[in-house]
Amino acid sequence: MPVKDEDIDWIVYHILSNGGAKTEESIVRETGLSAGNISASLIRLKMNLLIDCQDGNYDVISIPEMLFRCQVRYGQDIPVVIEDGVIKMKKPEL
Repeated sequence: MPVKDEDIDWIVYHILSNGGAKTEESIVRETGLSAGNISASLIRLKMNLLIDCQDGNYDVISIPEMLFRCQVRYGQDIPVVIEDGVIKMKKPEL
């Protein structure tokens, strides 16, 4: 029986939240799931502002940082953007 994407995401998130930063390969070894499943899960978790990756190591994002990133992504009047982990002022619209 195939494992649902949500279940894989839950497993991966809890592995990261319990043990700090890990590489994709170490998560594959720890879960026994396929590299493709883990890769897809990491992409989903990152896109949903739950984890981040620095130098190939994935780790959970703190709740205040999750909230800040959400405000930056969806806030219409926020004057900053986050690019590769760096907070920058938005470029003026022409």
